[in-house]
Amino acid sequence: MAAEDPRPLGNAAIAKRLASLAQLMAIRKENPFKVRAYRRAAARIRSVAESLEQMVHDGGDLTRFAGVGEGVAAAIREIVLTGSLAKLERLREESPTGAAGIGDYPRLDLRRVLRVYKKLGIDSIEELRERLESGAIERQFGARMAQHIAQGIDEPRAMLLYHADALQAALEAFILDDAAVKRVEAAGAWRRRVEIVEDLVFLVETDDFPALARRVQRFGGDTPLVAQASGRATFKLAAGILLHLCHEDPAHWGLGLIRCTGSGPHLRKLHAITGSFRELAASPESFADEAAVYARFNLDYIEPELREGRDEIERAGSHSLPTLVTAADIMGELHAHSTSSDGAHSIQDMAGAARDRGYRYLGMTDHSQSLKIARGVSVADLWAQIRFIDNLNERLADFRILKSSEVDILEDGSLDYPDDLLAELDYTVCSIHSRFGLGRDAQTERILRAMDNKHFNILGHATGRLLLKRPGYEIDIGRLVDHAKQAGCFFEINSSPDRLDLSAEYARIAALAGVKIAVSTDAHSTREFPLIRCGIDQARRAGLEKSSVINCLPWEDLARLFRRA
Repeated sequence: MAAEDPRPLGNAAIAKRLASLAQLMAIRKENPFKVRAYRRAAARIRSVAESLEQMVHDGGDLTRFAGVGEGVAAAIREIVLTGSLAKLERLREESPTGAAGIGDYPRLDLRRVLRVYKKLGIDSIEELRERLESGAIERQFGARMAQHIAQGIDEPRAMLLYHADALQAALEAFILDDAAVKRVEAAGAWRRRVEIVEDLVFLVETDDFPALARRVQRFGGDTPLVAQASGRATFKLAAGILLHLCHEDPAHWGLGLIRCTGSGPHLRKLHAITGSFRELAASPESFADEAAVYARFNLDYIEPELREGRDEIERAGSHSLPTLVTAADIMGELHAHSTSSDGAHSIQDMAGAARDRGYRYLGMTDHSQSLKIARGVSVADLWAQIRFIDNLNERLADFRILKSSEVDILEDGSLDYPDDLLAELDYTVCSIHSRFGLGRDAQTERILRAMDNKHFNILGHATGRLLLKRPGYEIDIGRLVDHAKQAGCFFEINSSPDRLDLSAEYARIAALAGVKIAVSTDAHSTREFPLIRCGIDQARRAGLEKSSVINCLPWEDLARLFRRA
């Protein structure tokens, strides 16, 4: 008789079943709202500190967690109490050949992968993996498809910073709930605000580190311990990433925080000046905070977002570090959508929400006519929208709605509206939404030709990437920056958490060349305006100051920047 598995049913195992159910329901084209509900719940409970298994046995209210309604709660109770989920098992039995296996990999795009199955004549994940490793998928379907499948069939080892924020907060609260913990502070890539996070790092001060390590294993019902040494412990979180706990004493807290925050290149450059941190820790000096460490070596305090090993050490030594832009510096939003295209709220609602945030202006950039999937605005409807916004502005005081559009850059580099209509707009955000497969040179030439149109102002989400989903198309950023500077064009940092496009590297290149940048949310609802913080994180990582961000300007000054000869 097989021994009973002593491990508790962790939230990760429950989430996996809910995600598989959503995937199989999507294959059968069941209610899309229910599919999204199961997917959202699966993502949410991977960050829940409490054991759902224990909550079920205790009669707890599962619906108190965001995204968990009565239907999902019932499914969780069934999983805990019976060890299975009847609907999931039934759909596995009824699914077409091959589809049931795909159901266990919820990050795979069903329609795309089933097309691969059909064309290659395969019907299992094992065969899919073999064709991926042999290079057959990349040869027949391209690098983008190969990357999607590789990410979809591998265990997740990374997550978006935006999602890591919720997990970080839950973990910090869980750790602090231990009476023996006196202080905890998150560090690592999360503190540097890197857009994709592969682990979470916490510096802790506690009287009993081994006891804390044992307690953390109960986070989310079951968080396995991977490794443990003196004052260090590593765990595998339900979300797929690692958690590192590092013990530090109060006198060396600053040293520990710098060591656990900086990238490898940053720390190597810093060690060339400071020497070994181990020797510093052995000295009688107190390094209770980070500023004391930097000051000891005549360095200005370096903001965490800059600690990537570029030129921040040298600039700290010469007292020339940038004063980084903050969300409070933003005066208006330049990229937002309404119900005129694919947004969730009206122009009036979007304007009211922007005004409530303290903004002085809002640019309405509904999609242009060619983007049918996003209900692109026709020429006639855009003319009507212009007149509508003019009428609204006549009734507004101390706030302005800007007439704009997210204009598609067509394959030949032309813009998606006639020039006489573009001339009536206050400015444009010009973006690529089609033909991502063009090569680097062709894609670059396409954008260069678009920039030559005097009605082109801002290049939106320049590479089209979706983090952890698809790579961006390749561009020659050097040529584009040079051309933008000559033509008087600008770039965008798109604050959508799965875009953050431009990358920090590209934004830094643009800013160093003197090309200014808009930090925008691409908001499709009033709820998305707070995502500006994500774009600001990216701007700070690029070293941008307020003077480099165009929507830190009042509209009167910004309007002058948008005028092209």
